[in-house]
Amino acid sequence: MAEQESVRISKEFVSQLNEECTLTDGYVCLNPEEDDFLRPNNNRILVPGPYLQAWASAYRDFLETEELNDSQKQLKHYRVGFTEDADHYIIHLGGLMLPNIVDGKPTGVMGVTYGLSMKYWIDKKSLKIEKRLFYK
Repeated sequence: MAEQESVRISKEFVSQLNEECTLTDGYVCLNPEEDDFLRPNNNRILVPGPYLQAWASAYRDFLETEELNDSQKQLKHYRVGFTEDADHYIIHLGGLMLPNIVDGKPTGVMGVTYGLSMKYWIDKKSLKIEKRLFYK
């Protein structure tokens, strides 16, 4: 099935971006704010160390995902979430929504991502991937 022209234009726009910022849906830069991580309402998130150990397993697998090209494997196209259940660390890579491009400029977001959203369940003891789910 041929890709919609609007999606093709949006992907082309995103692939040309060279933003040195943290992106959110629509590929808009978040306003930087240094945080001391001590205030109860801070905007940044402290990630528990064990989540990062699990991240290493998930990220290695993510980089080998054949359904993604090299550009789609760049983390700038994702939000990463961490949680856990009794036996697993759970890592979610959520693809950012593409910007809607009108007259060469981003205006809002489309219901399409550049990358591929996926979720991993990593065994807490072995740090091996027990399950991987692709979202379409």
